[in-house]
Amino acid sequence: MIQRRSRKISCAKLLLTGGVLLYLLLVLAPLVHAQRFEFSGNRKKQSIPFILVKNLIIIPVYINGKGPYNFLLDTGVAQMIITDTTFLDNLDLKSAKTVKVQGYGFGDNIEAVLTRNVSAKVGKAIIKSIPTAIFKKDIFDLSNYLGIKIYGILGYYFFNSFKVKINYYTNKLTFYAPDAKIELKGNRIPIQITGGKPYLTTQIKTDDLGDIEVDLLIDNGSSHPLMMESLHDKPFPLPAKTIYANLGVGINGIINGSMGRISAIKLGTYTFNEVLTGFPEYNIGRSTMEGRTRNGSLGSDILRHFIVTFDYTGGFLYLKKNNNDVPKFEHDMSGLEIYVIQGIKDRYYIGRIEVGSPAEEAGLQVNDEITAINFVGVVHYKLNELTEILKDRNGKQLLMEIYRADDKHVMLLRLKKRI
Repeated sequence: MIQRRSRKISCAKLLLTGGVLLYLLLVLAPLVHAQRFEFSGNRKKQSIPFILVKNLIIIPVYINGKGPYNFLLDTGVAQMIITDTTFLDNLDLKSAKTVKVQGYGFGDNIEAVLTRNVSAKVGKAIIKSIPTAIFKKDIFDLSNYLGIKIYGILGYYFFNSFKVKINYYTNKLTFYAPDAKIELKGNRIPIQITGGKPYLTTQIKTDDLGDIEVDLLIDNGSSHPLMMESLHDKPFPLPAKTIYANLGVGINGIINGSMGRISAIKLGTYTFNEVLTGFPEYNIGRSTMEGRTRNGSLGSDILRHFIVTFDYTGGFLYLKKNNNDVPKFEHDMSGLEIYVIQGIKDRYYIGRIEVGSPAEEAGLQVNDEITAINFVGVVHYKLNELTEILKDRNGKQLLMEIYRADDKHVMLLRLKKRI
């Protein structure tokens, strides 16, 4: 069991390795493939900086000529999604349709307004009519989770319009017109686009199964390294050592499962070892909602080690290693999750504590406000830095200064590598 703060960060795109797992399995209006972002004039490419928070890419987007608004750039979604409910009042939605959205999770369906009466602009590229889902309730609460105001999520229509290069090392996004003459560098891996989402076939290795071929959704909007859900229409076999974990949230609610490791995953000529992996509880209806079967998903905690280029129309993914570091995949060693209440000074609270974790043993509780760690005020940290502190080193001791019901407490938290 996992405790969670009601309707706050627990109902946002929740954790995996301190990051965010997004499962937006939307059954919405059909994709209109003719609609694309386009440059005006003779422009063939553009580069813009992005903000990287918990492995997630945040870019500025103009909506109907206003903005810029912070959007997640996410290969795991098809229709553009607006999560900020104020857009329901600010956009002309006379011809919009309200539907209940079915998703991958547990809970009630969520209402969303569907419209094409929206234009979007990224850099100098614009799309005049982009299929958009505007949720009537901000179920993800991404702003508090990421510590920066988030208005929505942009996916397929951007990636399908360009060749898109993501440099995680320099935080630079470069996008090229389809007819631009460029040399795409790196390992070339075939991908298939189904329902507006990219998939690849590759090999993984487990202690019990050895080398097996798997189909994976490429989901850079999820900060996990890897998720394995099914094999031969049955739950994916768990490794010998796992811990129970809250793996994320879908449209309908919490996704539970286990956290463990697989021996290796191969991507082109690259191999990653001892990869931290989530194993969601098997959902037999997921393939029906997605429109195809798959074994799991590849997340940004692996992709961030590359310069990644997506070529949807050509049907390839290009991966070029951005450094010679040997990747290490570590799970959170505290057992707590932090969310942010934004203001003049951001305030940091505990939104979730795993049963039997170091955080529970230390006496920390959900809704405690964290004010200092090792006598350094949290105002001196960014959320990314706090996340890294909580998975820093097995056995490391942290003095946590917290406020609970206006009373100050100092508690000793000893980090523990649990998987």
